Amino acid sequence: MLTTLILFPVAAALLLALTPKNNPKLTYRLNLALSLIPLMMILQAWYRFSPTESTFAVVESKEWIPLVGATYSLGLDGINLPFLVMLTFLTVIASLMPPLAGENFKRKAVLTLVWEASLIGAFLAKDHILFLAFWAAGTIPVYFLLEPSSHKELPVGRSYVLASLISIVALGSGLLTLSASVNTAALATGGELADTITTSIDPDTQWWVFLAILIGCGLRIPIFPLHIWLRLTITQLPVSAGIMLIGGFIPVGIYALLAFALALLPDAVVAFRLVLAAAGAVNLLFGSLAALGTEDRHQKVTYHVMGYTGIALLGMATLTLSGMNGAFYTILSLGLAIAFSLTMISLADPALGLASLKVNQKRWSLILRGLETAQQLRLPGFTGFIGLFLTLKAVLRHFPTLSLAIVVALLLIAIDYARLLAKILDESREKKAATSTNTSSLTWSSPLVPVGAATILLLSGAILLGQKPELILDVLEPAINQLMPLLD
Repeated sequence: MLTTLILFPVAAALLLALTPKNNPKLTYRLNLALSLIPLMMILQAWYRFSPTESTFAVVESKEWIPLVGATYSLGLDGINLPFLVMLTFLTVIASLMPPLAGENFKRKAVLTLVWEASLIGAFLAKDHILFLAFWAAGTIPVYFLLEPSSHKELPVGRSYVLASLISIVALGSGLLTLSASVNTAALATGGELADTITTSIDPDTQWWVFLAILIGCGLRIPIFPLHIWLRLTITQLPVSAGIMLIGGFIPVGIYALLAFALALLPDAVVAFRLVLAAAGAVNLLFGSLAALGTEDRHQKVTYHVMGYTGIALLGMATLTLSGMNGAFYTILSLGLAIAFSLTMISLADPALGLASLKVNQKRWSLILRGLETAQQLRLPGFTGFIGLFLTLKAVLRHFPTLSLAIVVALLLIAIDYARLLAKILDESREKKAATSTNTSSLTWSSPLVPVGAATILLLSGAILLGQKPELILDVLEPAINQLMPLLD
């Protein structure tokens, strides 16, 4: 089942590659239909999943490269299951984004499906070498999804390539050292492997392995000041690719940091705990300040991402069940909230024809911006509130001073969105008396329909997980307890 989950998007990409070039509607509809299959497969697995079972509820394992001890080992557990649901759901959302004029939609759809397969493989891989292979493979589609003009611009394409190469080398050196030290590349249950590492790897080696993994994951997450690639890349990606980047590509970094560092290197975790907490606070404050200082909506997305990952890092640094739950819930809310913001950018694209819908345009803009504001402020009723509450509770206990960073960041976000909403209200008043004869009706063939559907689905998901956190926590908590023997 797990191998099928990885291979299906690849097969779907091959099928899309065979569709006629002169029939974009067929490609669009087929892409949307095919993207639903992995989501249905993982939802079925969730329905059958039992949190009381062993760490890996579903396992596939066979020999792969015996010479280096690598195995083709895949596992589904309570930690990667919610991320896989989010990834496959956001792939459907990305598939809803309509093709734009002059865009090679088929190429974009094929690359997105291949990208999805590599990200699914990374979440499922339980062998260090296999994980590294999927990690590296997941960086390739991003480069080819960049706008063609960006490949000619030194700061964009090359900054992404450089960041990716350093990330692969750093993470690879850490994982290969870890594998060589314990004579296995397979990830056993957290307690068993952590005990093995504690007795077989000296603290100095653990620290170097942890630092290498932290640098590799820090570039992906990203941690300040390793965020430059994201700021440059996000502006040159299509909205659909941006959704995948935020909802799948970045969360793999958080997942790897827990699975291969925090859970397995106890001595190093104690030594780097304050460093991790400080990095989270810096990420949070820098992200909120930088978002306040820019009017570019793509740049705001980058800095809001850093705010979410900052909260997640603070929660993980507490090494408590509440902090870990808060960290992972925050990353889930990151995918939903930032994808919502990106669809808002898509709605404002003149190519979609929103400007021609003069009737109630400002009213709808105000409503949607208000909903975006509520999510970014982590107000009660939305996913972000659950992550914030659980994290803040743990941070107040272990790092009370750093909890001020969360309060300050939320204040800065509130000021930023208050300015934005006030600007929309002012523009609405100025144009209130104006009428336009150039109005158009919204039909089912309008490109705004699928974008609107994506917006509604994202909002529904954020509200559902905000109202019923037990859907995630009932699966997540037992898995963290099994994987994290160092939890307080």
